Amino acid sequence: MNSFTNSSSVISADTIIKGKIDFKGELLIEGKVSGDITGDNLTLGASAKVDGKIIVKGVTIQGNFTGFIHADSVRLDVGSVVKGDIEHSLISIEIGANFNGKVVRVVKQTRRGTDEAQEGSDKSVYNITDKVVAK
Repeated sequence: MNSFTNSSSVISADTIIKGKIDFKGELLIEGKVSGDITGDNLTLGASAKVDGKIIVKGVTIQGNFTGFIHADSVRLDVGSVVKGDIEHSLISIEIGANFNGKVVRVVKQTRRGTDEAQEGSDKSVYNITDKVVAK
């Protein structure tokens, strides 16, 4: 289990959800979810099996995920299995994570004369199809 001290919501390992999840704050998923997830900070625990679309500020994946991720910060921990495409501003893939998909870096740009941020792609595209395995 995680040391997830500031969580506001937990979906336990024996829970199955089909449909959309929209949350604020922190969410830890240890169970099975099929559907779209939007919110602030998401952690998919080691026992999580999730498929769908994730649109959050930050995501840490320790379990299994299949689908599409759009997040400012993405972290794939050792033992995670991710199949799908990722759009991010910052990404960390640990040795021992298994990733198969496309990675696109999205940068936030400020408009002249305003503080409003605008997203744009810096056209850094990486296709990663090989498994990363710790020895």
